[in-house]
Amino acid sequence: MLEIEKITLKNKIVDKDNYFEIGYCEELKIYMMHVFVFWIASYYRYYKIDKEDYNLYKNNPQSFYKKYENEIKQNNNAYTENFIGSSALRDYDGVKDFQHSYPTKNEIINPFQNYVYIEGILFARIMWEIGEFLIPPFQMKIDINENKIFPLREKCKLLYDNRGEPLCYYLPIDDFKKNTCIKLINKI
Repeated sequence: MLEIEKITLKNKIVDKDNYFEIGYCEELKIYMMHVFVFWIASYYRYYKIDKEDYNLYKNNPQSFYKKYENEIKQNNNAYTENFIGSSALRDYDGVKDFQHSYPTKNEIINPFQNYVYIEGILFARIMWEIGEFLIPPFQMKIDINENKIFPLREKCKLLYDNRGEPLCYYLPIDDFKKNTCIKLINKI
């Protein structure tokens, strides 16, 4: 298990007009795009790209913009399979403010205790009295028949609140223990 203080991009290229940056993340060993999101409190959405896409941007930005149009636009189509996480829990697969649904474990103030990197995804680690939960980021794709598909939900279970209402999806801890993971020490 590798501990990381924060995610940084090496050989970073910043596109100020479209509010994103791309580069190589040594901590995760992947090329990434960080899209700056304007909201009540601004934050970043994290997307995986590859070296070819990095070079595509350098050589032909317009083709890169077209390929990653949904990710860059910051609309509801931004949650593609390239989306691996976010610095805001609003982009994770749970109801609004799901993290405050149960008392925290060991009286910690914030139940959100960083991220865990498993199989290319940044899961939010939530610590409640009822246990530790790994919440996936929200991903949605639409197939050729306009059906919505949620790829990360296939690996997860649905957690319900005390009233029996759906609360959030989570990766079972047993699965977590079977995988090689990277704990992120600080919030990204």
